[in-house]
Amino acid sequence: MISVGALAIGYLLMNRYPSGSNISGDVCSTLFDSTSILTLKPEDVKLCIYMSIVVILTYILFYNKIFSVTFDENFVRATGVKAGAYNLLIAVVTALIIVLAMNLVGSLLISALIIFHALAAMRLFKSFRSVIICSAVISVVCAASGIISSILFSTPVGSTIVVADQLVFLLFSLLSVFVGMRRA
Repeated sequence: MISVGALAIGYLLMNRYPSGSNISGDVCSTLFDSTSILTLKPEDVKLCIYMSIVVILTYILFYNKIFSVTFDENFVRATGVKAGAYNLLIAVVTALIIVLAMNLVGSLLISALIIFHALAAMRLFKSFRSVIICSAVISVVCAASGIISSILFSTPVGSTIVVADQLVFLLFSLLSVFVGMRRA
């Protein structure tokens, strides 16, 4: 979290206050992101929308099995369910998300899109379902606010989204401390 967050902030500042003329060349675009949301092709956006629908439907249809395999794979195998097939399903869905999001945030910042939301949600919620729902809401809010901020402030999309993720994580961390003090 710290390394990806620092990477995002560094690239954001480097892009915002460039010291050279080609700060966001091909290497930086591949590693970090497209420097502008406007560079995404309409086909890429449509593909992301369609694949997002597929991922959400897959999750809804197989929620119970995914939940079971995630928490007690041995028990699932003992009941006769093919846990390997569901592990493969989880891996394929995760791979789809990573490949689709690489156009937006780049290969170095992709882990932030997967990790920050879940970690932030786990600060306040304890049940699997609550963490998943909160994580999904956080991801949509951070992506939308990151994209809008990117357009308004002319910053790189991926780095801006990751900084939004960091801010939400810090907010949820502070809220968890506050909630913990109230419970005690």
